Amino acid sequence: MTVLVVEDDPNVLAFVDRMLTYGGHTVLAAEDPDDARFVLTEHGGPIDVLLCDIVLPGANGLDFARAIKKDNPTVKIVFMTGLIHQSPKVLRSGLGPVLHKPFTAAELLKVIGDA
Repeated sequence: MTVLVVEDDPNVLAFVDRMLTYGGHTVLAAEDPDDARFVLTEHGGPIDVLLCDIVLPGANGLDFARAIKKDNPTVKIVFMTGLIHQSPKVLRSGLGPVLHKPFTAAELLKVIGDA
């Protein structure tokens, strides 16, 4: 699967990139929605999963995910957050599950595999 990961914490982004690559996935990594749009353009192909932080600098991960879903209706979405109080709002959107930080490699690979 091709997974677009949008995460502003470079340590979390590197961890997710390594674990998903180890799990056999193609990873497109971005630090924010603007970077993600650039990465998508450069990639030039479809993505299977968007793994997106809910809270990003100057942006809202939920809004970004809605925009990606509008342009790519078949993309699966998984959110991640360290702010558990953000989860109910995101879950109500119906766009996808929420992975709570900190998470393990096994939890990450399971939620992406389930997507």
